[in-house]
Amino acid sequence: MSIFTNEQRSIMQEKLSQGIKDFGYRFKRYGINYSIAIGHSPENIDLSQMSHYIRESDRFIILDRNTCAVILDCANDECGIKATNNLLTHFQGEFFSTPLYTAIVTASNYDTSALMTYELFYLLNYAIERNMNNILLDCSQVVQK
Repeated sequence: MSIFTNEQRSIMQEKLSQGIKDFGYRFKRYGINYSIAIGHSPENIDLSQMSHYIRESDRFIILDRNTCAVILDCANDECGIKATNNLLTHFQGEFFSTPLYTAIVTASNYDTSALMTYELFYLLNYAIERNMNNILLDCSQVVQK
């Protein structure tokens, strides 16, 4: 069961799809990889503060008042995970006892951006359902039944 309604998820996926268009083009045309990290807190906090900790070439997107995404430019799996863990450390420093559920995907692992965003929301939901608080989740950590 998803914490987001189908309508909420659809709206957020559309915002994210619009935000990654340029990155998707650069990936297909020039092979410039990118990763997308997503964060969700069940508490009402200002997630936009995290935008101060990203590079100028990255893109920060507010998806709804409790959910945000960061498009990490030129980031493979390893670089994306490292950058997102750095963001998670900043978050924990500013919002010590506030839960944050996070997930990450990398373009080179998917055939289309639609599959990539679908997997990102699947991983986020997986983390929330299993209370994987303040742990960055990628596809290698999901237990398949």
